[in-house]
Amino acid sequence: MAGERPPFDTAAVSGTQVVWVTAPAGADRGTLELWQRDRLRRWERTLAVPAWVGAAGISREAREGAAYTPEGTFALTEGFGRLPDVGAKLPYLSVDPSNTWWWVSDTASPLYNQKYQCAEGGCPFDTNLSENLGRTDPQYNYALVIDYNRFPVVPKQGSAFFVHVEAGRPTAGCVAVGDDVMRTLLTTLDPSRKPVIGMYAT
Repeated sequence: MAGERPPFDTAAVSGTQVVWVTAPAGADRGTLELWQRDRLRRWERTLAVPAWVGAAGISREAREGAAYTPEGTFALTEGFGRLPDVGAKLPYLSVDPSNTWWWVSDTASPLYNQKYQCAEGGCPFDTNLSENLGRTDPQYNYALVIDYNRFPVVPKQGSAFFVHVEAGRPTAGCVAVGDDVMRTLLTTLDPSRKPVIGMYAT
C-alpha cells in the first residue's frame, strides 16, 4: 500500500524497483515483496508472497556447495526459462528443448558462474558439476538471474543463484516462488528502472 515505509534504505537504491526477500535467521522459508517507486517518488509495496530460500537460510557465508542464499543486495539484469517468454522486460533467454544451455558451476573452469551453450560431451567444463537449464523442471520454467558473484566472478564463492519457480521445498540457495509470481516479476521488472534484489536474514 502507498504510504508504507520501505524496509530498506531508499537512499542506497539507485533504481525504482526492489525485490525484497527476508527470512528468519537459519530458516528456509520467508517472504518476497516487490516495492516500486512512482513518479512522485513514493514507494509502494505491490506484491508480498511466501518464498523458499536456501535450506541453510540466508547468509553472507554463501559459497559453492553450501545451501545458503547469499545475503546482500544485487542487480537483476536478465531472465531465462523453459517456457516461452511471457513478455519479460528484462532480456529473456528461451532455453531450447535440446538441453544445450548450461550454467557452469565447475569451480575450475574459466566459465564459472556463466551460462554457456554446448552439447553434452563436448562442453569445455565438467557438466557433472554444472546445471542443465533445460532439464530443471519446474524450477527453471521461469527464472531471474541474481547478479551475485558475477562481475567479477570469484572462484568457489557460489554460482547459479536465481529467483525461480518453487517445487514445494527449500532450495540449494536460490529464491523460489509460485509460477504466477514469476510471471508477474518477469513482466514488471524493467531494466530502465534498475531493479535489484535484497536478501536478508531477520
